[in-house]
Amino acid sequence: MGRLVYLDNLRSFALLLGIVFHAAIVYSSDIKYAIQDTNRSDVLSYFCYWIHSYRMPMFYMISGFFSAMVWEKKGSLFYLEARFKRVLVPTIFGLIFLAPIQYYLTEKIKTKELELLPFLEYFFTKDHFQHSHIWFLVDLFCFSILYSLIPKSFFTLKIWDKIQSGLPRYLFLLSICFLFVFFSHSQISKGESYYGIFKLTFVFQFSFFLTGIFTYHWKTILIQKNNHSNTKTLAIFVWAIVVYLLFKDMEIEDPLWIYFQYVNVWIRGFHIFLWVLSPFLWTSFLVSVLQTFGNKEGKLGSYLIEASLPIYLVHHPISLLYAFWIRNLDWSLWTKFSLHIMVVLGGSFFLYEFLIRKIKPLRFLFGLKNT
Repeated sequence: MGRLVYLDNLRSFALLLGIVFHAAIVYSSDIKYAIQDTNRSDVLSYFCYWIHSYRMPMFYMISGFFSAMVWEKKGSLFYLEARFKRVLVPTIFGLIFLAPIQYYLTEKIKTKELELLPFLEYFFTKDHFQHSHIWFLVDLFCFSILYSLIPKSFFTLKIWDKIQSGLPRYLFLLSICFLFVFFSHSQISKGESYYGIFKLTFVFQFSFFLTGIFTYHWKTILIQKNNHSNTKTLAIFVWAIVVYLLFKDMEIEDPLWIYFQYVNVWIRGFHIFLWVLSPFLWTSFLVSVLQTFGNKEGKLGSYLIEASLPIYLVHHPISLLYAFWIRNLDWSLWTKFSLHIMVVLGGSFFLYEFLIRKIKPLRFLFGLKNT
């Protein structure tokens, strides 16, 4: 198996798409966020729910795939060392220096005279500590440790060979994810957390991480045949749109923070099924597209692959600071949103290009390899 450039590009796409997501969510209706503008847009709401319906599960599926690949080709020691350097180090750095910014600004809106040091003393306690946008790295590191503890022979058992390749394996993975999440949700709600880790979200994302491991061993979903038809790709796209629209309505009509015992079981089951199905469809579609248009190595692609994580880590505080400053200005919504995108992208890439990328201690803290 050669270099899968399209998967590297898809993973960086998933991270960089988060920059647009966190800008759009400030001006979106139907969605609650740390800092939001008084003017909201239904168009941006649809856009945010579309991204929300697949982005992070797709990221974890790809992460699971590459975890299995690295473990098999490089060995356990290389894998664990890389995870400590490239995931744990930026996680700790982000939780200490970047995550508090979101909650400080949120509290600052409520209490204008709030000072930073007293807030930090309050924030770094068991009951009040939260992860902000660093949650995805916390979960990823936990998934990596859990994967290291699972006997690798489990993923190559002969029983799995009895499942036919193609659609049967696709449906099997979809079903396992659904059952895993559904039965977990019958015991926990979306709002329950442990040291800032939201339990149901953790289970949901871990199911896709495991799916990614199986896709590596089965050579499916993330590795599609190069002779895939345009008709099939179009059909997947249409179904993905339909499922996304249904999912958006369910997210509003059936909030997952409402406990399982207080809702209609069939409606909740359908909601969770859509929650699981949407990432499968969009991942399949985007893999087909990037196999065709994003599978060649180039300077820009290589640059973005390396830059995507540091840029994602620093963009969120910049985005929130801009939202905090701009929220009361009498500008049009689309002016604010357009400037928001440009300021956050410009500021994030500037920090990466002139500081993070060139200073060795910062390269280490942001999980970059030494040059």
